[in-house]
Amino acid sequence: MILKNKIITDIIINSVEDLYKLQPFLEDGTLKINKSQIARELEVDRRTVDKYLNEYKKYHPETKK
Repeated sequence: MILKNKIITDIIINSVEDLYKLQPFLEDGTLKINKSQIARELEVDRRTVDKYLNEYKKYHPETKK
């Protein structure tokens, strides 16, 4: 049996919006992520990091005309 995973290998995380890139590693269990360390480096709360790791996307309502 051949398993193919589409895993991003070059990961650069500059903001919380980039945390979705770590999702394949979380699903496979190949990487243990330290959410507190990521939160310190991005200067956000660790709960925010957890929220974005679980595929949270900001809602941008369309502007009123």
